[in-house]
Amino acid sequence: MTKLLVMTVGQTDVQLVVNEQRHKLDGNTCGTLHDAIKERSWSVVDAPKGRSRDLIKVLPEGDLPLCTPKLDALLAHFALSLPTSVLILETRRQDARDPRFAGEVMVCRLRDRGVENVTRVAFLTGDEQLEDPSNEVDAVVRRSVVARLSNAIGLAVASLKPDDRVFVATTGGLAAANELINELVRLHCVGGPGVTALEVPDGGRAEQHDRAVEEKFHPAAGYSARWHALSLVEKGNLLGAWGAVSHLEGVPGQEWTQVIEWLAYFASSLPLPTTCDLAVLNHRRMAVRAGLRVELALRAGDIPRAVHGTVAFFEAALWDKLLEHFERDPQDARWLKLKAGAVAPTGKLLREGVDDDKNRPFETKSRPDGQGWFWFHESGAGRFARDYVKSDPLKKLLEAVDKVKALRNDVAHNEPTPELMNDARDRMQSVVLWSNTDTFLSQSLAQAVLKELGEAEPEKLLVNLLAEVRRRLVAPARSAGGTA
Repeated sequence: MTKLLVMTVGQTDVQLVVNEQRHKLDGNTCGTLHDAIKERSWSVVDAPKGRSRDLIKVLPEGDLPLCTPKLDALLAHFALSLPTSVLILETRRQDARDPRFAGEVMVCRLRDRGVENVTRVAFLTGDEQLEDPSNEVDAVVRRSVVARLSNAIGLAVASLKPDDRVFVATTGGLAAANELINELVRLHCVGGPGVTALEVPDGGRAEQHDRAVEEKFHPAAGYSARWHALSLVEKGNLLGAWGAVSHLEGVPGQEWTQVIEWLAYFASSLPLPTTCDLAVLNHRRMAVRAGLRVELALRAGDIPRAVHGTVAFFEAALWDKLLEHFERDPQDARWLKLKAGAVAPTGKLLREGVDDDKNRPFETKSRPDGQGWFWFHESGAGRFARDYVKSDPLKKLLEAVDKVKALRNDVAHNEPTPELMNDARDRMQSVVLWSNTDTFLSQSLAQAVLKELGEAEPEKLLVNLLAEVRRRLVAPARSAGGTA
């Protein structure tokens, strides 16, 4: 297994050892001191436990023993299995404060410890600044700097495989750059090697060695993911929301992600986990669930999914009404038998081998059990709605859907061009299945059917779902003791 260490360097990564104590270099003259060290005789020694509060402003006479306490802590973390290669991201600017010699000292220490494959990349040189306040896009980190960092990291990880490991330690340097480096490493490693972030916390006592530890999960990262997920959910992009936060699955304190996972299952029409307690996602009425999917697809601007969903909404409502009177054979859903007390279809509701059969919804079937079984044919849905369940809302919905049903095949089998999508929208709006603002549950055709199925306020289905999701995501994480 290959191990790559990506690390940054800053002013405190190289320190001077005086009287068996390590001293930080004065931050205001760090670069100037580095230039002077480069011209002197120096060596790298083990970092002593003792640390002085006195800053080095003037170099002492004689040989200069330097130490790299943060790097030593990182190498100690790896124990006997040292990194295969190291990428050092540094700055080499002509500025009195710039730690421009630190990278060279790091290379010396790494090679002393047996790590030969070391690459140094300076992402700032000369008189360059990290940011350009005069440009809105470059105000935090200039794009050219981002490109340098991205290219360097991309090259370093290019040959790594999924079973390799990358460790990123932004222990020093510029905070804005370090944040970017962490994210770039994770970006370049998607689908490849696993990434572990390491940190070297400042020691709380004067006499102790630095220790590298895996970076603790910051609550801010969880809340950043929450608002990102919630904004995607509000826009109807349930699958995108899960994709944005699925990396937090299983992280302690991030149990809220299961809510987003449930929504993704729902959007994909997959069976929901038994733990899902968002009642509307498990609603007993198929049409309620289908209507929600249409509304979400329209919010997301997903016209093909909304077209499919609108036709499926009618089919779901049809079966909801059918199953009020019939029950399916659990082994074969084509076979239906009457529920206790239900009225058997007769007359022109039954197929008899005549020309009118295509309009007749039921066909009697014989089975060895001797019970009365039926098959249902959707071509007779209109007569079923009018004559069997006597549902005016279902009949009107069928009439509207019949006018646009061909769109389901059009959007499924053709390139979804803007012209085709606009035509689909216009046709759906012309039969008032969709509103002029691309909503579905606001329409009387959908509302009438859902109300007949027992849903009192169908126009609030999505509003109420989003409110509950928001409530759960905005709620603070619970402590181990169960209090907020």
